[in-house]
Amino acid sequence: MSRPPMRALRWFGRGDVRLVDTEVPVPGPGEVLIAVTLCGVCGSDSEEYRFGPVVVPVEPHPLTGRTAPLTLGHEVVGVVAEAGPGVALDPGTPVVPDVVLGCGRCWWCARGDYPLCERGAALGLQADGGLAEYLVAPAARCVPLPDGMPAAVAVFAEPAAVAVRALDKAGDVSGAVVAVVGAGAVGLLVAQVARCRGAATVVAVDPDPGRRALARSCGLAGVAPGSALDAVRELTDGRGADAVVECAGPAAAVESALSLCRRGGTTVLLGVSPEPAALPTLDVVLGEKRIVGSASHRWDTDLRAAVALLHGRHVRVDQLPVQTVPLSQAVARGLADPPRDIVKTIVDVAAF
Repeated sequence: MSRPPMRALRWFGRGDVRLVDTEVPVPGPGEVLIAVTLCGVCGSDSEEYRFGPVVVPVEPHPLTGRTAPLTLGHEVVGVVAEAGPGVALDPGTPVVPDVVLGCGRCWWCARGDYPLCERGAALGLQADGGLAEYLVAPAARCVPLPDGMPAAVAVFAEPAAVAVRALDKAGDVSGAVVAVVGAGAVGLLVAQVARCRGAATVVAVDPDPGRRALARSCGLAGVAPGSALDAVRELTDGRGADAVVECAGPAAAVESALSLCRRGGTTVLLGVSPEPAALPTLDVVLGEKRIVGSASHRWDTDLRAAVALLHGRHVRVDQLPVQTVPLSQAVARGLADPPRDIVKTIVDVAAF
C-alpha cells in the first residue's frame, strides 16, 4: 500500500535548504518509524545552512551510504508510529531517539563507545533527521519518556545529554568552582548539570550582555570575558576554576577557558570551530592541566540521565527564552538568522 508523502526540510547545499515533499521512510529490522512532534535547531544545523558542507556528506558516507540532499535535525522528540521486525516498542510510545550511530563492529563500538566510531554518523547530519514529519531510528536507542513529560521539555534531551557527557569528562565537581565559557543553550544546560552535581559556584562567561543577564536569572554568576579571570580568581583565592567547560568554539573562547582553569584542573572542550586555537603549552605542562574533548552522547548513560534530569526538573528549561516556529518558517527564523535574544528555536513539525 502506497503512503502519502511527508514534508521534510532537506539540505541541498550551502544556503539551499528546502521544504519538500518526500517519501515516508519504512522501518527495517530493529528500527522504528517516529512521528516527530518537535525538533530543536542546533547551532550545527545553522552552520550547515550558512557555511556547509561542514559534516553533511557530499560523497557517500562510509556508514550510512548517504549524501546530500538529506533532512536536517537531531534534537528530536516524537511518538512511535510503526515498529519494524523484532521491535518491542509499541506504537504510541513517546520517545527521544539517540541520533548517534556506530558501525557496531569496530574496537570502539565493541567497548560500547559508539560515539567514537571512526565511521560514525548522526541522524540529521549524515542521515535523514527530525526536521520532517517522520524519521526512522534504531529502536534500541530510543528512550521512552516518563508519563506526563511535556514534549516542550523533552526536546531538550539531546543537548542536555551533551551536557551530561561533558560534565562526566570534567570529573567530580562537588564543592567545586566551575566556569562555563559560552552561555548559549548547551552552556546553560552544562551549568545546570554542574549545579545538580554539587558544584559550589558556576560562572557563565559570555560577551553578550543579554546572555549574561539570562545566566544570572538562572542563579549563575554571569561575567564578560574581559573580567572573567579576575572574577574566577576572586572566587577561588587566586587559584582558578576547578573545571572549565568551553561551549562556544572560537579560538579566543578556547584560550580563555584554558586561562581560567587552575593548576591541576580540567578543561573540557565542547565547542566546535574550524579556527585553530593557540595552546599555552608551558602553562598546561607546568600546571599539569588536563584538556579533554567531548562531542556527543550515549543513549544508555547520557541520554537516559538527561531525560531523568529534565523530568525531575533538576535541569530547568522553562526559564530559557525559546521560539517555536512551524516547519515552513524554520529556515528564515532558525537556520538563516537565529535571533540573539533566544537560546533555542524549536520547530513544531505538525504546524505549517
